Amino acid sequence: MRGHIKKRSKDSWTVVIELGRDPETNKRRQKWITVRGTKREAEAVLAEALVAAAQGKFGLAPNTLTVAGLLSVWLDASRRKWKPTTEACMRSGVDVWVEVLGTVPVAKLTAADIERALTLFEKERKYAPKTCRRLFATLRCAMHWAVKRKLVGSNPVDDVEPPAIPRREVRVWTEEEVSRFLAVAVRTEKAMLFRMALATGMRLGELLALRWEDVDFKSGVVYVRRTLADKAAVKGIIFQEPKSAASIRRVPLDPGTVQALKEHRKKQAAVRLKAGEKWQDYSLVFCTKNGTPYAHSDVRQAMRRLVREAGVPRIRFHDIRHTHASLLLRHGVHPKVVAERLGHASVKTTLDIYSHLLPDTQAAAAAAIGEVLGDGVSKR
Repeated sequence: MRGHIKKRSKDSWTVVIELGRDPETNKRRQKWITVRGTKREAEAVLAEALVAAAQGKFGLAPNTLTVAGLLSVWLDASRRKWKPTTEACMRSGVDVWVEVLGTVPVAKLTAADIERALTLFEKERKYAPKTCRRLFATLRCAMHWAVKRKLVGSNPVDDVEPPAIPRREVRVWTEEEVSRFLAVAVRTEKAMLFRMALATGMRLGELLALRWEDVDFKSGVVYVRRTLADKAAVKGIIFQEPKSAASIRRVPLDPGTVQALKEHRKKQAAVRLKAGEKWQDYSLVFCTKNGTPYAHSDVRQAMRRLVREAGVPRIRFHDIRHTHASLLLRHGVHPKVVAERLGHASVKTTLDIYSHLLPDTQAAAAAAIGEVLGDGVSKR
């Protein structure tokens, strides 16, 4: 069961719901609804109509709704609220569930069915724990949506234990290793990108979406306002809102990085002049020789090459963010400040991730209380 909208006029839309074929005549069945208003209003009507169709209000019996049908309705009804990367992630998860449980009637879906599927993912398909957890979350989200809209009476996913994800040790560079890496990176076109990553702790997508209007040279700050979707997940160049509301933030820069950015802008101006008509103006701080965004994979590949050349421990690009945070904490910067720079919604998130990187904190606490209590016990 699927649906779509078609534009009729400037302020008029047609919502079309596919109801499948008539079991007796085998003719295609559709429900058409005219909506006057904006596209967003038409999308809202589409979402409501899909739910109504799944409930049998347009002639379909609810007990014929399969897992595949439910997931299809959920995707079409919910995607207007998602970022492109979220939609791509949900669709890939749905494809897996449809393959394994698609023909099962939703009314007969049990926790045992889901547990067997998860075992299949883990034992036979050898999916990574993180992938299994993502698939579990996709089905749980879809079923919660279905319960809320009275398509099913209960959510069997609630009776299943979520797949466990082994805690990954955070790997970071020392100050000496940072210096060695930057000494090698400075000779490449992506030198400023890596310096900014270490100086700000920004995520890769945030760096690749940074525009010159986001840089305030006078105040020495950058504003994180958007992120670039990874081409591995979506097609084309898509800028979208950051990961969360807290990710939209103001990040102060050190004077050295501000000066390096000014020099980088001058170099980019020369590259732009050389490109001429080939230049595509996205106003990006970090871009190719034609002005287009770097691909995430290109940056990661460049980092792996520089890591080998610098002879430093191999870490992921995201671990540069961890390195930034750990260095600040080791230099006594308050965790609340670190959380704000990273765009964490709560300082608890920051401490949960990085507190183990500060092995001397307990010793410092013991020393501090020792000073308060004195060197010994009082004598009678």
